[in-house]
Amino acid sequence: MINYAALDDASLLELMKDDDQEAFTTIYNKYWYPLMQHVMKAVRIYSEAEDIVQEIFVSIWKNRARLEIRGALSTYLFNSGRYMAIRNIERNVTRSNYLQRLSDQIDNGGVPSPETLLHMRELEERIEQAIESLPGKMKEIFNLSRKQQLSYREIAAQLGVSEETVKKQISNALNRLRIQVGYAPAGLVFLLSVVPHMHS
Repeated sequence: MINYAALDDASLLELMKDDDQEAFTTIYNKYWYPLMQHVMKAVRIYSEAEDIVQEIFVSIWKNRARLEIRGALSTYLFNSGRYMAIRNIERNVTRSNYLQRLSDQIDNGGVPSPETLLHMRELEERIEQAIESLPGKMKEIFNLSRKQQLSYREIAAQLGVSEETVKKQISNALNRLRIQVGYAPAGLVFLLSVVPHMHS
């Protein structure tokens, strides 16, 4: 009988590649908590950190047969967590109240940083300015979707346009915002330096 707890990560990965679920469970139990801590330092919102960590482990199991990890497994996991945390913030940065929730989580977590909050407020202002600069109809549709959380169908019915028009206008609005706001603002860089969806 295999003593999984005594095995090193490389041995566990080799067993996992051969569909050994117990080896995967051992890795999961060993790294779930430290990876959660790592991701939480970036995203600050527990449910979103949990989703990221779960997605990482699901991906590892699904791709176990062709998984090639050079170096330490812990480095691979933490780098994956960091990358996905950045992606998560990028995806959500234009969502209504996201930055406020992020700010609240930092405060409640007992690690408020005036510099961090300043960067976040500046970023939020840049986003709001970018939204205000959108053409009239595009801005109206975007705000109905992002701020009032209406579906494409509800927006189309309210404005008397097609769902395809709504979808195209929101896509165009997001492209404009990404260009104007950018995907590497100082606030995000600062937030993520402490670590080693869109509604439709």
